[in-house]
Amino acid sequence: MSATALVLWNKQLSQQEIDKIIYKAKQWALLHGVQMMPQCSPTTCQCHYAPMTLFPSPVPADVITQAKSLQKHYNYLMHRVANDHEFLENSLKNVVQVDEFTKMLWDIYTEVHTKKPNTQPVSLGLFRNDYMMDVKDSCCTIKGLPASLNLKQIEFNTIASSFAGLSTGIWSVHKYNLSQAGVKFARSQIPENRPAHGLALGLQAAWSHYGVPSACVVFIVQDNETNLMDQKWLEKNLCDIDHNIEVVYSTLLYAAKNCILKDDDTLLLDGKEIAVIYFRNGYSPDHYTCDEVKDIRLTMELSKAIKCPPVNLQLAGCKKIQQELAAPGAVEKYIKDLDICVGIRQTFAGQYSLDKSEEGDKNIEMAMLNPEKFVLKPQREGGGNNFYGEDVRTTLQKIKDSDERNAYILMERIFPWPQKNYLLKEGKDPILRDVISELGIYGVYLGSADTEIYNEVVGHLLRTKSADDNEGGIAAGYATIDSPLLVQASSSRKC
Repeated sequence: MSATALVLWNKQLSQQEIDKIIYKAKQWALLHGVQMMPQCSPTTCQCHYAPMTLFPSPVPADVITQAKSLQKHYNYLMHRVANDHEFLENSLKNVVQVDEFTKMLWDIYTEVHTKKPNTQPVSLGLFRNDYMMDVKDSCCTIKGLPASLNLKQIEFNTIASSFAGLSTGIWSVHKYNLSQAGVKFARSQIPENRPAHGLALGLQAAWSHYGVPSACVVFIVQDNETNLMDQKWLEKNLCDIDHNIEVVYSTLLYAAKNCILKDDDTLLLDGKEIAVIYFRNGYSPDHYTCDEVKDIRLTMELSKAIKCPPVNLQLAGCKKIQQELAAPGAVEKYIKDLDICVGIRQTFAGQYSLDKSEEGDKNIEMAMLNPEKFVLKPQREGGGNNFYGEDVRTTLQKIKDSDERNAYILMERIFPWPQKNYLLKEGKDPILRDVISELGIYGVYLGSADTEIYNEVVGHLLRTKSADDNEGGIAAGYATIDSPLLVQASSSRKC
């Protein structure tokens, strides 16, 4: 940790002073839109502050630079993967035999690919690429920073990449909190961060490409959405960019009852033409509650509305795809610049197949001998789905002789840089605790299979949780919104 950051923890603030900063921080969060709807009554207009850290967490500036420098290449890579039918099929062929949800998505994709592959060749991706700062190889610290700190990818989110809105407000809150604590810092150490504006520019680009000024953008959301304010941030920014763009909110079930697909493949909702469908729902099996909902997803995919994401891009976000991309030559198939490929591969954690094969058997044996070194992942989004520690061994023991193992991948466990912070959550006492962070980089990609229209890096998200929690989702109740406090790394981080 840098000298600037050390001042924070050496201030020796009294509990009374901390309580005062916390009280003001909550007010500042509400003022800057860092809000969520209450779990008990999400249909009201009452909000409370979103889960957040009291202070920003130190992050080496070169780590942010590294992650952002790779994002456009990651955007391109995942878009190309989504448009490679053969790669998707070979990667997911065993998964769809045992994972009903992935099979449902695959069946929708193959029907569209067979019947109407060119109805709408352009797709929109609003991505978030998640990393952790791995320090398991670090034997010491230099000026408070780990001697060895490696940026490692956790997952690439291709659907419902959330918290760009709340991230747009939190950096102002953290600047205020540091000032209230009497901490001296440079303004550049907490950089401006406006990912909601960047994602909204992507939505505007897709709407503009569709080319019908009267058509609307539909946000597909859940009933009783506690994270509604994050979505409203995107609507606000889209309105600021072009107030003529109409945003409509709909659940999948409402769309199933009120959408019409015309003979020319135009999709109407309540009589309004849809230009862009932005999915903030539809990434989990429990979002498809009946056949009507499954059918409307297919109808949407068959329409000429631009999907964000289309189902093939959602499938590209599967953990199995992440594991397959780690194989030799996979990244190089899509990106010909070897320096870029090396940069991407340096962020890969170890990925291991569990498919029924000699290799899969060896990987299971390896993980059962040292379960603390691995994470067992199904093909799911949203947090709360992974297995750690002894649960890895127990689950593998249960599934090792069945085809069910094909639904999982095994990943090297990352051991993030531990720090200290106060975690503020509604209804819970804030105490200074050991925490770890996860860095997300937002990207936007608009294009067809062979044409790039728009490709940008648009901001970042830092999520921080108790070091005792394995899972990391904010909406799932584990993590909090954070900001990076940029610190300078030593020119050579070596002991």
